[in-house]
Amino acid sequence: MKALLIILFTAIFSPLAFAQAKVCGGTEIDIKKVGEWESTRFIVEAKNGADNTKLILKSVDYVSSYCEKSTTGVDKILILAICGGSGCSESTYTVIDARTLKVELVPFQGQGNLELVEKLLGREFKL
Repeated sequence: MKALLIILFTAIFSPLAFAQAKVCGGTEIDIKKVGEWESTRFIVEAKNGADNTKLILKSVDYVSSYCEKSTTGVDKILILAICGGSGCSESTYTVIDARTLKVELVPFQGQGNLELVEKLLGREFKL
């Protein structure tokens, strides 16, 4: 239910619902939607100078990004991917270190991983 409210709110009030750009710890995060319906995918790109990391997320309906600082002072990019099916988790995150661009956590389809995100942050995380 929470995921549905996030999707509806963003779709109604945000002109960037399908294209997002943010900066986290000097790293630019760009999220673009490509395709339609069953072939929809999101391309997430993190760029810091000449370095970049690119991910393709499939089988999701909505993607959002967050910049969070860990208890050790490291900026982490959290990518939340939500799908609309009953077999989908509301807490499916990918985590990227904003400094090194290393992908530290990749979710498994349909399984939440909030506990692992909180271990990487060293603290509780809430939207």
